[in-house]
Amino acid sequence: MSSPVRRVGLIFGSRSVEREVSVMTASKVYEVLLKLQDRFETLPIFLTAEGTWLSGEAVRDLLSVDAEIRKLADLGSQVGPAERAKIDAEKLRLNKEKYVPQLANLDRGPHATGVEPLFLAPDPSVQSLVPRQERRGWLRKRLYPKIDVAFPVIHGTHGEDGTIQGLFELADLPYIGAGVVASAVGMDKIISKLAFRGAGLPTVDGISMSRRQLLEDEAAAVKAVESLLGYPVVVKPAVAGSSIGIGMAKASEEVLGALRRAMRFSQRVLVERAIQHRLEVQCSVLGNHTLTVSECEELISSGQIVSYHEKYPEDKKPGRADLAPSIIPARIPQRLSEEVRRLAAEAFKAIDSRGISRVDFLIESTTMKPYVNEINTMPGSLSFALWEASGVKPTELIVRLVELAFEAHQEKRLTQFESKEGKALVDRRHLVTPGK
Repeated sequence: MSSPVRRVGLIFGSRSVEREVSVMTASKVYEVLLKLQDRFETLPIFLTAEGTWLSGEAVRDLLSVDAEIRKLADLGSQVGPAERAKIDAEKLRLNKEKYVPQLANLDRGPHATGVEPLFLAPDPSVQSLVPRQERRGWLRKRLYPKIDVAFPVIHGTHGEDGTIQGLFELADLPYIGAGVVASAVGMDKIISKLAFRGAGLPTVDGISMSRRQLLEDEAAAVKAVESLLGYPVVVKPAVAGSSIGIGMAKASEEVLGALRRAMRFSQRVLVERAIQHRLEVQCSVLGNHTLTVSECEELISSGQIVSYHEKYPEDKKPGRADLAPSIIPARIPQRLSEEVRRLAAEAFKAIDSRGISRVDFLIESTTMKPYVNEINTMPGSLSFALWEASGVKPTELIVRLVELAFEAHQEKRLTQFESKEGKALVDRRHLVTPGK
């Protein structure tokens, strides 16, 4: 007897500076899910920049055109200059005539064409999308699709930070990826550093400060950096990703500007000692309890910090890693690779992650000592390239992630949410105030 087809709610977009990266990841996942139609039915759901939930053909069209542009980019990297110029012109046309207008249309929210403004109710008895209040009358007789499992491919705020995971928990809906606590801790570079240190993992020295502290006394903030860390330092928004808002400061006249820039993207910032001669390496971790760690990937930067544009270049070569330019496997000794992979699993466990994560490392070139830098609980492109290099096909990865989501949900159901003590308290109160 064949297994029932499960409906996957593929959720992407949202209020995040990494929204465009989310569209790219969703497009790749959608392509893989289409290859698994005998097992999964996919319901794409787009969250606008204002937070409106949308479903419908316009959402599918956005994913399709993104996939079309990516295929052209891959084709362009395999041909000569003349052919590449024609392909680039076609990419530009698709971007201007389809992708940008489609994204702008979706950002109109409930007024967009080709969409249904629906959202997930925080009610375990529903577990499906429901209509917005103002449309309830004419949609009353519609049957809305029940979601069997949520697949949030949202990077950054309002998706990777525990907020949407809390909604899934309230709805008692299985979902792919880390839970509420792990998502929140993993998103916050300050809190995750504390968790790593608490687990005895090596991290770079750093200090944190808030936007309020900076506004109240900028001179004191600069002095704290100089006295506790010295120069150079790396300044990071606490809750942003994809290198957005990150800067390096080599002197007092630079650090204030770096702090102000980072504060635009987060209420708190992390300032760390800069490792000037370093390698940047990362690997992915898969599982809930029994963990599998991928090959290591080495990032190559043209500057001192791997920038957003280096991570997501327009001319990315086909078959290359998710963050480019990069090399898989990393050009590090076997013993160091094994140590990095061990530390990745420990970092995954330190924040109680599950499903999939990617752990980023800094390796000091002179000593070859690895430092846990950060963890991403919803890695860009799901680290497809890392897992393919490790012998796991994208279809296998998606199936495994769904299995892990249901496994975690079943384990949650073993938890009791009632107690004898609570019932006894009710009984005592009723004895004190009879008749109520």
